[in-house]
Amino acid sequence: MTAPLAGSGWTLLAVTAGVTGGLAWFGIVAEQRRVKADEAEHAQQLSARWAAFDDWRRKLSDKPSDPEMAAWLECDRKILVDKAMQQYRLRPSQVVAHAFIEAPARSYKRARVVRGPWRYSRYRLLLFLLTDDGVRQVNIDLDFEEGASRTTQRLNYRFDAVAAVRIDGVATQQQTFELTLFNGEPISVRVTVSNTEGIRSDEDPRALSQVSLDASGLIHTLNVLEGIAAEGKEWIRQQRQRADERLAELTKSVHDLID
Repeated sequence: MTAPLAGSGWTLLAVTAGVTGGLAWFGIVAEQRRVKADEAEHAQQLSARWAAFDDWRRKLSDKPSDPEMAAWLECDRKILVDKAMQQYRLRPSQVVAHAFIEAPARSYKRARVVRGPWRYSRYRLLLFLLTDDGVRQVNIDLDFEEGASRTTQRLNYRFDAVAAVRIDGVATQQQTFELTLFNGEPISVRVTVSNTEGIRSDEDPRALSQVSLDASGLIHTLNVLEGIAAEGKEWIRQQRQRADERLAELTKSVHDLID
């Protein structure tokens, strides 16, 4: 009776060992499959990310740089000045000076490079043409993406009608340009929006605000209109005199080179 029992014990032990070994083998196979599945998933995710990266790189490959956008905007301004002069039937010699204010339109998309000004898909432009007789103001909506524009308002006023010019608002927040005429409602336009949104930690909000103001043309236009508000037609006379003096100097320089 001992031998059969001993044989049964060995058989049970062998079966137990076989089951244990089988479970271990299945565990190894399952782990190998999991590792392969993880590797395949990782490879798929990496491939998808590279594909997305390539898509964005192709999309951005023909995007203009900030200097290019500034140059295009300057070209648009020159075209708009020419159109406004045609509307008013003005010759170049009749325009003493001109000035622009660029502001974001009511609805727009915007973007900028690091430490650069905001560039907008749509602009609201105020163009001032200064002549001996007064100011011609043209308000324009510019679709910068489509290269289309439309005149929304035209105003004429004498120099002595300009009562005051000012900027309201904190430099790093929204700023508004306001031109007050003696015989009309103030002309108000939001020139800049908040410069604290989306800036990096190494960017200075005040510096960005100054860059945006420079890009808007506000500083130059403010100086021109402040001169008109303070001196009236005398400011135009002085500007005309300075222009004549510069032209005389240029003519003399050309003659000296020829002689």
